[in-house]
Amino acid sequence: MFDFRSEVNFLKPDIQIDFNEVCDESTCYQSLLSQLEQRYKIKQTNIELFNGFSSSIYSLLKYLNSKFCYIYSPCNLEYKQASNNLGYETRLINRFENIFLPIKDDSVVVFMNPSFLDGTFYELDKLFEYWASKNAKVIIDETLIDFCGKTSCIKYLTEYENLFIVKDLSKFYARKNLNIATVFASEKSIKSLRKYEPENKISSFEIKYLEEALKDKKFSTITNSIYIKNRIELEKILQEHKFVDSMFQSNSNSLLIRLKNIDSNEFKKKLSKNGVIINTCLEYDFIDEYFVSFYVGSLNNIKGLKKALNAFWQQDSK
Repeated sequence: MFDFRSEVNFLKPDIQIDFNEVCDESTCYQSLLSQLEQRYKIKQTNIELFNGFSSSIYSLLKYLNSKFCYIYSPCNLEYKQASNNLGYETRLINRFENIFLPIKDDSVVVFMNPSFLDGTFYELDKLFEYWASKNAKVIIDETLIDFCGKTSCIKYLTEYENLFIVKDLSKFYARKNLNIATVFASEKSIKSLRKYEPENKISSFEIKYLEEALKDKKFSTITNSIYIKNRIELEKILQEHKFVDSMFQSNSNSLLIRLKNIDSNEFKKKLSKNGVIINTCLEYDFIDEYFVSFYVGSLNNIKGLKKALNAFWQQDSK
């Protein structure tokens, strides 16, 4: 089977780990902060680590403690779930229609960049101007930015005190169960946020894995190069077929297409019969029954998809 459902990097960093040499948690923690400082060109005093992506979201939303939370959607559903569970008045803004809809003063806003499902990278200068005018507390999720090499919002930290940049490190560093996420923010915000966080909250074994992954200096460049190449090939194959109505311009590890003359469930069934598994993504906001998503995979996977689509085409033509 050729599976296009995984968000996790199909490439693996060059890692040599002797778990007998894992240091104690406090030493490992400081060592990892040093590695992240070098990798992302940000001071250690601007970084807080969390025991997983969900933990970072809940901790951050609890800390920000506002009445309204605006989520630019489609978005990772964990933000909406956490916002609702924590008693926010959650409001969704449809990115596909208008990202400049008004928000209330002192609200929390959540924006994934590159965006979830479609992989669009947004230039956010005008939105930051607007958010600043509304005294918004801004969460930018940059989990997917390492797949495309675009410029991070870290540059805004010196001028925007209410900015918090979240990264789920499991996706890019190719370990689905890697329970480490980061929040980048101003030194003042990190000090305040850290007051509510336990010490030694991350497994030293997971820290060791991430440390070794970060030591592979070529991994990021190789991943960016291969993902660009494979994404272009995947786009080419999909665009050749009559069922594609439109495709979003992705800068990340995923493609979102809108179908014509067939809905997502029927399309998924036909591909499954020919050995390909995909997501329909109907559970996400502002997504209807004609959208399907593909996560970029290996060339072998893409070749398998091409054969499946050709078989599908021939069956449909009979």
